[in-house]
Amino acid sequence: MGFSISSATRFGGPAIGGATSGATATSLRVLLALAPVALPTAYLIYLKRSLAKRTVASARISPPDPLLASAASTSTSTSTSTSTPQTDAVLPSHIQDAPEQFVVAREKVTSEVVPIALLRPELVGEDAALEGLLEAYLSATMQAFAWTPQALLMARMGGALRDPQGYRRTFDAEYLSSCAFEKGDRVCGVYVVRARRGGRVVLDLSPPPGWKGPVVTGALDVGFNREGEDEVRFVNETIMWRRKEGEKPTMLEGRVGRWLHTLMASWLVVKGIEAVTIGKVKSS
Repeated sequence: MGFSISSATRFGGPAIGGATSGATATSLRVLLALAPVALPTAYLIYLKRSLAKRTVASARISPPDPLLASAASTSTSTSTSTSTPQTDAVLPSHIQDAPEQFVVAREKVTSEVVPIALLRPELVGEDAALEGLLEAYLSATMQAFAWTPQALLMARMGGALRDPQGYRRTFDAEYLSSCAFEKGDRVCGVYVVRARRGGRVVLDLSPPPGWKGPVVTGALDVGFNREGEDEVRFVNETIMWRRKEGEKPTMLEGRVGRWLHTLMASWLVVKGIEAVTIGKVKSS
């Protein structure tokens, strides 16, 4: 006995429909499984491209790069980077005296030029002296950093310290907004002001006594450079170092770690600029 067209359709329909339904369900499960990774990754790529319109990033590692030579730009935007300041003012003398014993990684993020006319009037002052600009910019960048996952984790690591409340207070907006960033001031737990020079502040990575978390040796050189009479350019330079023997590579030595760190540093530079300006800076 044969099948009619209608009976064949009824016979075959459920089998084909079941296979299609199963494939769709499988695809949906795969998409749902990938979403927690794919969506944040897509956003990070978008953010990176957006920040690249307003900042320039460069990086080098010594060795093989020279220890004190000017950094070669690995520009991520069409803006032109300023020359690297004298890094011997940041790099400890014991490293400069024995460079063959160390690996030094540098990352520098430089902003687009910002017209002084766009700065908040109270930060310009008489004769465009820019008094207070450095402190306002640093306060804004540190307050932004204090809400990053990295900083929130760091804040929780201070429980075993002699003065955990004092340590955690260095992450508070009230503390950071009133900080003068003078020599010896501690901000966001592990950063201590070593020196001030012109429009820049050098902060050492210096965890407090009793610190049980990971220890990274390095420094930040943060602030702004004057560009002629009418413009400034903001800078965030990170330097990390380690001994060649017996110490693990720093975050800046790996491609993924450096990419993520550059992303965060660029974001902090932009957040700092937004806090000290009254108008939108035109991207180059």
